[in-house]
Amino acid sequence: MPGSVQNALHSFFFDVVLTYSTVKLVKVPHTYIAIIHRILQLIIFAYIIGYIVLWKKGYQQIQEPHGTSIIKVKGIAKVTGNNSTFYTSDETKYVWDTPEYEIPPIENNAFFIATRQTVTYGQTRGLCPTALADKLFCNGTATDPCKKGQPTPNTFGYFTGKCVESEENATMKVCQMDGWCPEELSSSIDYTMDRQDLENFTVFLKTMVTFTLFKKNLRNIQENTNFSCRFDGTVHTADCPIIRVGYILDQLTTNRTALLYDGGLIEIRQDWTCNFDRSPKKCVPTYEFSLLQSGDDKLSPGINYRFVQKYRVNETNYRTLSKVYGLRFVISITGKGGQFNIVNLFIAIGSGIGFMVIAGIVCDAILMYIHKSREKYRRGKFSVCEVDGTDSATAQILKHSEA
Repeated sequence: MPGSVQNALHSFFFDVVLTYSTVKLVKVPHTYIAIIHRILQLIIFAYIIGYIVLWKKGYQQIQEPHGTSIIKVKGIAKVTGNNSTFYTSDETKYVWDTPEYEIPPIENNAFFIATRQTVTYGQTRGLCPTALADKLFCNGTATDPCKKGQPTPNTFGYFTGKCVESEENATMKVCQMDGWCPEELSSSIDYTMDRQDLENFTVFLKTMVTFTLFKKNLRNIQENTNFSCRFDGTVHTADCPIIRVGYILDQLTTNRTALLYDGGLIEIRQDWTCNFDRSPKKCVPTYEFSLLQSGDDKLSPGINYRFVQKYRVNETNYRTLSKVYGLRFVISITGKGGQFNIVNLFIAIGSGIGFMVIAGIVCDAILMYIHKSREKYRRGKFSVCEVDGTDSATAQILKHSEA
């Protein structure tokens, strides 16, 4: 047993470490094997030319675009103003145009449409009851939530420690706070935009992109652009830069009522895939729309923020507090541009030629393991050639392995 293990180790050491292997050309006059070999070579060649070079455009140098968009939103909407408290409501009709719902008026590759606003007018610094909507009810006992000096749960002010009558309903008592009064929701107007009017808004996208590697600057606005068009996803409007908000919302799968009430985040993706071996004028962007944040998400739904407008009357500071809900649209520019490059062509062909060895491997496997004359093929393919200068150690191992 030890001798056989030693022989195996010597044989392995000689065959692997101290033996040089080179390619031996063996001609096999076998029609079927030759046909299989040529068919495999033809398939691989077709793959190289058809897929790697032509379909994947392996002959082109590729670069991603860089660009920016200027956005204009147009439309007018009817708005319902609900002067609501915990118990009462009074609706009034208003009209909003672009300056009132596009807040802020300009962003970098983005825009915002306010679909709902809660506005508290005429706030001043002072003491006032908290809103009934906060549910900070009290009765003047030690168990009241009105801990003096502590911030209110909504951080609108600090508790004074007193329990006072509600301004909204004198029969109820709530905690008093020190802050900007009246508190939001205790004397606010809730403005809600009409849904159909919103869907008829139009978004004008003026995009400029550049491919610095090819020194190409492109725009989606051309000399023949029809500014009365409306993009609808068909071939006829592929180059139209004006999109209805309703069309964008139609592409999303979501609770539209919740989206418009609590707001959401929507991505407008412009894809610039350009072949600069043809005219750059034929390169127009394609559009995709994705909902990133919805109004009915279980974790932190919708989008909203607050801002104030301060003013001074008779030496008294006032402010108007607005809480805004709406749709924020983010423009992302993706794609790639390609142009013929001889180096890329040779790299694509060279990498594909490496697949040619597969044809030989398959035919070798058939002849060595499947064909009825596989033993004869093995003897013809593999042989040991002793050359002059074989050192004594190698000769001894060879002699031992032959024994």
